[in-house]
Amino acid sequence: MKKTFKKFKNKYAIIKCRLMVALIAGLLGGLRAAAAGNGLSGINEATSMVTSYFDPGV
Repeated sequence: MKKTFKKFKNKYAIIKCRLMVALIAGLLGGLRAAAAGNGLSGINEATSMVTSYFDPGV
């Protein structure tokens, strides 16, 4: 009986550990995607600011 309970407890711990790893990986992936989007919009804004200083030759 004790061996069965211990085996079940170990299985539960492994599932819990895998779930935590998956959640952390998803969270870090989401943060990275959000940071990449903010960086791209910042680059576009800086480009438009720099190009606004120069008037195209007419």
